[in-house]
Amino acid sequence: MNKDIDKDFIGRLKSGDKRAFEKLFIEYKNMLYTIVNRMVYNKNKIDDLVSDIFVKIYKNIYQFDGRSKLSTWMYRIAYNHCLDHIRKAKSDPLESYEPLDSMFNLSSNGPDAEKMVLKEERARVLYALVDSMPERYRMALNFYYFEGISYNDIGEIMGIPMGTVKTYLFRAKVYLREKMKKSGVL
Repeated sequence: MNKDIDKDFIGRLKSGDKRAFEKLFIEYKNMLYTIVNRMVYNKNKIDDLVSDIFVKIYKNIYQFDGRSKLSTWMYRIAYNHCLDHIRKAKSDPLESYEPLDSMFNLSSNGPDAEKMVLKEERARVLYALVDSMPERYRMALNFYYFEGISYNDIGEIMGIPMGTVKTYLFRAKVYLREKMKKSGVL
């Protein structure tokens, strides 16, 4: 979208235009699913969280002032909503429960199934290592490497200076490398 259309689109959103919001949902739902999936590993909660985030966006679009990109503003809402969910989940162990059969496809048989289970096990260990990182490092790592978000935008989303983003990324890589060596993954 060019800048003029973007302003018009945001104006339509702020005025409560349902079609504009449907377009917003279609254009940005994958982006929000991805960030929620990277922050919250319980697959059973992702749809609910994304829905809640879109409700927050809808209710608060009037607060969008255009100083940042719309996508960055939406990332910030998603990031804060997921942080709230993570904090709640830490106090309620059942909140983070995910059934084993949703993590692995247990219906496969044969040698390919064994390779797949090993691959999934390595991925699970890696996710667990990333999940064990301090939250600020994990999120900076996810935003930069998995989402391809710039340092400036990460800083805006997380509410920190760009230099701090670079520091978090450096520390996240050191942390992950050390944990991978200790666990035998590397």
